[in-house]
Amino acid sequence: MFFYGVRSKSIKKGMLTNIHCDYCEEESDMEYNFLQKYFHLYFIPVIPLKKKTTVGCENCGYLYEDKEFTKAIDTKLNRVKDRYPIRTPIWAFSGLIIITLFFCWAFWQSGRHDVVEGDYINNPKKGDVYFLNFTSGNYTTLRIDKVDKTNVYYTLNDTSVYKYTKVFSITNDKYYTNKKGIYTRQKIQDLYKKDSIISITRK
Repeated sequence: MFFYGVRSKSIKKGMLTNIHCDYCEEESDMEYNFLQKYFHLYFIPVIPLKKKTTVGCENCGYLYEDKEFTKAIDTKLNRVKDRYPIRTPIWAFSGLIIITLFFCWAFWQSGRHDVVEGDYINNPKKGDVYFLNFTSGNYTTLRIDKVDKTNVYYTLNDTSVYKYTKVFSITNDKYYTNKKGIYTRQKIQDLYKKDSIISITRK
């Protein structure tokens, strides 16, 4: 199964009348077909490529491609193009549109996340979990136990890990025992500004 590659899709068909076919040596009607080539990923068009045109003889079935067109075929095709300009369809940009929308959504989510975390830092609550990076490559968490007007009381996680992606595996209650501590609200904000507190979750 191919998840990426190049495909073609018809974007306009029609008939050309009374054209001499060099293959069967007869006067015949011919069907033209304008095709849009595109690079696809998981069958979603991502990047439009060069258009392709074929012309098929109704009498003998021979299929002419771009380089084989006679002067008569070229002339009649150009008349068609003049009357109905062949433009790249919007669907050929589907993948680019999806990617653009995804990055816009991710950017919006990132900004929203920063606003939410900023509120969490300014207004800490019991149960908040702070993800910490006090030393390079060493991650742990602390859980807020109590908050008053001046201080934040917490329990530090007993365990640390060397990858941030693994820190989520040590947030269970069993990892918080007796490592108690106190920070002022200002200290919490300073740690956040220095990226020592790298993320916050609130239940």
